[in-house]
Amino acid sequence: MFKPEQSDAAERAPAAAAAAGRFEIDDPCAYEFASAPWEILAEPIARGSFANRKDFLVTSSLIIYREDFSGPIHVRGMSPQGMLAVALPMRVGDKSRYWGTSPAGSTLPATLPGGLDVVLDAGQEQLVVLVALELLRRSLPDDVADSLEKGAVLRQLPVLGHESAALGRWLLTVIDMAKRQGDPASLSAFSRAVEEEFPWRLARACLVDSSCISRREVPARRRALDRAMEFLRNADIASVDVGDLCRAAIVSPRTLEYGFREELGLSPLRFLRLLRLHMARRELAAAQGGSTTVADIADRFGLLHHSRFAAEYGSLFGERPSQTLSRPPPQVVSPLLLGKS
Repeated sequence: MFKPEQSDAAERAPAAAAAAGRFEIDDPCAYEFASAPWEILAEPIARGSFANRKDFLVTSSLIIYREDFSGPIHVRGMSPQGMLAVALPMRVGDKSRYWGTSPAGSTLPATLPGGLDVVLDAGQEQLVVLVALELLRRSLPDDVADSLEKGAVLRQLPVLGHESAALGRWLLTVIDMAKRQGDPASLSAFSRAVEEEFPWRLARACLVDSSCISRREVPARRRALDRAMEFLRNADIASVDVGDLCRAAIVSPRTLEYGFREELGLSPLRFLRLLRLHMARRELAAAQGGSTTVADIADRFGLLHHSRFAAEYGSLFGERPSQTLSRPPPQVVSPLLLGKS
């Protein structure tokens, strides 16, 4: 299931310093657990084996990882709060999509906190960086930081091909060197140097022109979706309905419907249903034997029609809720959350 393979330095490092290593996941439910601070709903596109492997460096302001996938998977959900996320696709397949768009060599997929809709094909390899917005603003001139954020709002950072390739090579070197640091102090010092350099490396790779980007207006439906997602982060999922999302997003039901369908490919009602089903699966998987029942967990997430819940659960996850509950709970904590790996 979950096979951590951390460097000795990461194992001995103080919680507030840095961590580096590798982990592997061979179960989509465990992949959801281990992907925090992303809040994701992972749905394999094809039946069969699933595997995800990540080599990573985590600092107080940066998360850098290289990952690959053995099978295609559709990932929806929410990107992390307070962070700009950027992907550098290294190898993609025909099915690979970021918010419905095939990756292009002239741009990097990127986002500020908000809705996530990504299809990762079998054999996909990519580098992903999550950088704290506070680090960008502290490290870069205001106009450069503003340009990067505006590009991320549009979910595409324009890049120079050779500079993007250079950034990718540097990130791979950083991950490899981090895993080879011999002690916690060395890893901490190395991580601080990476935090200082990364914002400038990203800015140099990106052709961000704030005057050009500012003319490309973000649709109101996108902004509404992001407000709805922000509301969901701290909401009681069992009781939320579409009306609550409309009020949080300050839009009509029709506008919210368009926003969800355009950005995530489904209706707000269907997204809420999937969110409840996935959260119920995580609870079932994490439950200790005999400590709860399928009905208790279903009720906790507002899935009150138990026969319908069982049928949907089986169709979505390929097993009965009772089968998930009967297995030993996986010992999975996301290694991307510093101090909890």
